[in-house]
Amino acid sequence: MANIKCPNCAREFVRRVSRAGFAEPVLSLFYIYPFQCQLCGFRFRFFQWGIRSIRVEEDRRVYDRLKISCPVAFTGENCAGEGRLIEVSMGGCNFSTAMPLTAGAVLRMVLEVSKDVEPIVIDATVVRCVRPENIGVEFIHCQAGERERLQQFVRGLLIDQHK
Repeated sequence: MANIKCPNCAREFVRRVSRAGFAEPVLSLFYIYPFQCQLCGFRFRFFQWGIRSIRVEEDRRVYDRLKISCPVAFTGENCAGEGRLIEVSMGGCNFSTAMPLTAGAVLRMVLEVSKDVEPIVIDATVVRCVRPENIGVEFIHCQAGERERLQQFVRGLLIDQHK
């Protein structure tokens, strides 16, 4: 991608996302495509002259998943457990755990991303996918300060990934 920056936060960590509504498929005929910032979540359109998109149906994610291995703890209605974070993004995470969970369960999660900093607390997540090897959750709500800390952590992972 040719150094596209988010117009909201001026960072270069943006991803092309699926077209939505009536206007975006029409705009793509004129090389205007939708993007979303991986850090602040801002969705915008950008002109890319001469670049045609290739539709990849199986990947509809908005955020890139970043590999990580660190402890995670969670609590929910009638359950509490621990696990290991496998992937993280601004929109959610995958983790492994021995605790049986069901799709649709609402959890409070504590991500222990480093021994040097306080854990990041996500007040509400929803279990979206249950596989034998991992659980996929979507982040629904966290305090503004916790979101900023998550954003800083993800930004560090993105910088390391692009080195």
